[in-house]
Amino acid sequence: MIGDAAQRLVDVSLNDWLASVQAEQGSLNKEELSRGNDLAQDKLDKYFETWGKEHHVRPDLAQAAAGEAGQSYVSGRQIAYEALRSRT
Repeated sequence: MIGDAAQRLVDVSLNDWLASVQAEQGSLNKEELSRGNDLAQDKLDKYFETWGKEHHVRPDLAQAAAGEAGQSYVSGRQIAYEALRSRT
């Protein structure tokens, strides 16, 4: 009996520890993804700013193009995420 109780205590403790490790890893992955998304958005904005200057496009139109590209980027990532999530 004592062996069973001890084993259950070890199992519960290990499960709690593993859950906390997985939660921490998930948080780190989310942070990393967030930084990557911010960097990608910054690169898109810079690309359209440069493109606008090189092609003598009005700044408001270049900003609108950057906004559309940003929306497409976010939408594409969301579609991919949902597709991957539905497979699990």
